[in-house]
Parts: sequence; C-alpha cells; structure tokens
Amino acid sequence: MKLDKTCPLFFATRIDSKLREGLALSKPGDKKYFDGSSEEFLRILEVDEEKWVGKVIKGGTAVTEVDDIQRNVLSILRRVAPNARIPVSQLKIFALPGAAVKVVDAIIDDEDDGATDDDAPGSGAFITY
Repeated sequence: MKLDKTCPLFFATRIDSKLREGLALSKPGDKKYFDGSSEEFLRILEVDEEKWVGKVIKGGTAVTEVDDIQRNVLSILRRVAPNARIPVSQLKIFALPGAAVKVVDAIIDDEDDGATDDDAPGSGAFITY
C-alpha cells in the first residue's frame, strides 16, 4: 500500500430523484452553493453514471474535522433542497485520485455536458438560516 497525502477527499451523497428535484427547483441565488463555481461550497461529480453532490476536501484532513465537514455538507443541502431528506448515514467519503470523475455543472435535468475539473481541495463556512 502507498499513502498519498495529496489525494483530495470527497464527502458526498448520491443524488436520488428527490434530491435532483430539490436542486433543480432551488432558488437562483442558492445555485452558487452547488454549481462548482466556488471551492467553498459543493460540487456535483459523476462516477459510473451516478451523480454525487458533496464537498472536496484536501487530503490529510484531521479526523476531528470530519463531523464539521459532514454538518457543513448537510447544512448546505438542507438550504438548497429543503424537501429532500438526507440522513447522515447517506453521506460517504471517497478518495479522488485523479481524472476518473467528471464534474456536472448543475442539476437542471439529466443531461451531462462532460465538463471536467482538476478536483482542487476546498473548504468553507456553514450555511445557517
């Protein structure tokens, strides 16, 4: 085994039909929280024809930060898609070793524009309301 301290991590949940509908119906001002335009918020990635929404975090993140990251992701999703119920157990952590994923700009419909991203690490503040 090889330890890669530079590999980003992706804290995400799979986008099901209810979450996809919630993201598509989100307010125009809230789209910035998941459209991938800012590393502070969430991004949508496609892996093996499944779409996932979550936050990319730098590798080597302290274990003590995992709860904060989890709450941050769920807080943003509850703001932009309040009708989608996302239990904590649906949030998964994945390693992002490279170009094996595609970034999806936004959830408007099931179309994919094939855009790619360099999977740069991100961080950000919590969304409260």
